[in-house]
Amino acid sequence: MHIETLGNDTTSCLTALRIYNSNPDFLSHHLGQAQISLDFIEEERREAARHGFGLRLISAQGCPIGILDYMQRPDGYVYLSLLMLDSSMQKQGLGKRAYQAFEALVRRHGAQRIRIDVVNDYEPNLVPFWQKLGFRGTRSDSLS
Repeated sequence: MHIETLGNDTTSCLTALRIYNSNPDFLSHHLGQAQISLDFIEEERREAARHGFGLRLISAQGCPIGILDYMQRPDGYVYLSLLMLDSSMQKQGLGKRAYQAFEALVRRHGAQRIRIDVVNDYEPNLVPFWQKLGFRGTRSDSLS
């Protein structure tokens, strides 16, 4: 697995767009629409940067397979906001490998703690995936 900053070029943005749009259930649940545009990707990059986050592209054997969005503070705290695989790459063990590559990357940069939030009120429920990776729930909130 290879993780790199999502480039500003059109090809990188189109790759991110393809990955996002391959997950219409996620988009519908989180954004209220089944597809997004390049404008969304560009705005997402700007917003992420403004808040200290960075969009990253995940590749396996030279093929882009997913997107990461995370923030790492100098004190070792990491907040993973998004790990999304292209829908055609899911259910093959690549999500676990992508997370392990991410964890190794942030550990090399001083990570001591990783926090995630999991939305679990729609299918598929990803809580078991994260539990298998060693995460434990600390609280449950309902959003409106």
